[in-house]
Amino acid sequence: MAGGTHGGEARPVLSFESTVPRRFVHRRAVAEVFLTDCVATDTVDHFTLGAQWPRSHSFYRSHNGRYDTMLMVETLRQATIYLAHTRYRVPLGHPFVMHTLRVDATPHALAIDDRPAEVTIEAQVGDHFYRGNMLARFSVVYVCRIGDTEIGRGFGTASVFTPAAYAQLRWGGSGPRIIGTPVCPEPMAGKMVGQFRSEDVVLGTEHGPNRWTLRVDDEHPVLFDHPSDHVPGMLVLEAFRQGARAALAMPHADIESVEVTYHRFAENDANATVSAEPDPDAPCTVGISVEQWGQHIASGRVRLLSDGFL
Repeated sequence: MAGGTHGGEARPVLSFESTVPRRFVHRRAVAEVFLTDCVATDTVDHFTLGAQWPRSHSFYRSHNGRYDTMLMVETLRQATIYLAHTRYRVPLGHPFVMHTLRVDATPHALAIDDRPAEVTIEAQVGDHFYRGNMLARFSVVYVCRIGDTEIGRGFGTASVFTPAAYAQLRWGGSGPRIIGTPVCPEPMAGKMVGQFRSEDVVLGTEHGPNRWTLRVDDEHPVLFDHPSDHVPGMLVLEAFRQGARAALAMPHADIESVEVTYHRFAENDANATVSAEPDPDAPCTVGISVEQWGQHIASGRVRLLSDGFL
């Protein structure tokens, strides 16, 4: 793939030999780093990144012989942070807050073959807003390919804060509080959401029609790769996926598209409710929301692939 062409233009040569430094994607475990390289193109604010996906991941896995769309979502999350740190001089230790994210995948193009996938990601950074000389807000548009085949597209917006500004945003003038025990009720049946292990289920038992308590297991090695003072965004998205599967009774269906708007932080130690509402006008599509203390934490939509098989 490296050095190939697309649309008549030569592609940048990418390396897939090792991962990028884990600190640039906010991961502790090297095994959870998927990016391998990044090169700038001749177009301003345009970059090409490489990523490698394992044929079997401990958490992000499909039951249908395909790479999990959530693996693409996590890769694009990492790419967003990596670009800000390495290409826009955002210092390490500055927290990121994701505002919106959308990923549209072509699941049939994600078939797993006899070697790990080498993914090429074209990224266009825009909507820059600077506070002083520091990048404070930006957006990224992504196009993902394996070889010459497009496998998905993504779009996201995020803000970056100095540690002091983040503390003010997060806690106000009172300073950090002591965070209590995370809310982690008994899980719903894993077979309802396509999970074999109970520890990978992020929804508690149903307490109303298509309503569940969010399970916050801060010992989960992937969703809590590192400590967090709030519910991680990827945990919220996994709740979206599992809520859609449960509401549609499609426990093994892959994601065709997922979109989310994050409205505010979700506390680890307070009950949060995940609600799903199938869209009667859009097959295999579910509106999802997460609420805490009567306030919207996140809202969005998930569309599942209807066949469930290759």
